[in-house]
Amino acid sequence: MTRKTMKWLRTLHIISAGIWFGATVCIDVLGAICFFNLSVTDFLRTVPLIPELYKIIILPIAIFTILQGLIYGFFTHWGFFKYRWVILKWIFTILLIPCIGVGTIGQIFSTIDKINTSGFNSGINDGRIVLVYISLQIIIMLTMITISVFKPGNKSHTSVTKDNHIGNHLTVNLTR
Repeated sequence: MTRKTMKWLRTLHIISAGIWFGATVCIDVLGAICFFNLSVTDFLRTVPLIPELYKIIILPIAIFTILQGLIYGFFTHWGFFKYRWVILKWIFTILLIPCIGVGTIGQIFSTIDKINTSGFNSGINDGRIVLVYISLQIIIMLTMITISVFKPGNKSHTSVTKDNHIGNHLTVNLTR
């Protein structure tokens, strides 16, 4: 992969991860508004927007971002298992799937059914589990962003070599 292609891939990855993260934060805010500031009628009109936003925004951008991660793994020196921080990012990516599907979207529909049958009790009782799963997504994504920036456990090293045929020279190899 050329240097220019890598820069474009990195740029797209940062933008798409930012959209994924930003959309998740916005959905969390929408969820808080739904559960704490709306009447039952407004709630039942607004809360179905959350799974719809996941379907329209989160799912496509998440797939796009994950595909970029696969490209990084297959076509760059990062690989999938060469660095601990890359392995951690894939583990956290896998952890996001149940948080989104079963946790948030599944719980939203369960909450809507519960409210339709037994009424709207209060925001914290009805929305706690949904907001917990959305918050978990935000925490996992912030962790992934931090891992991307600091790359813990990266195999960084400095090596000094001496070549007697050409003369002495210093080679510094910093692997990132």
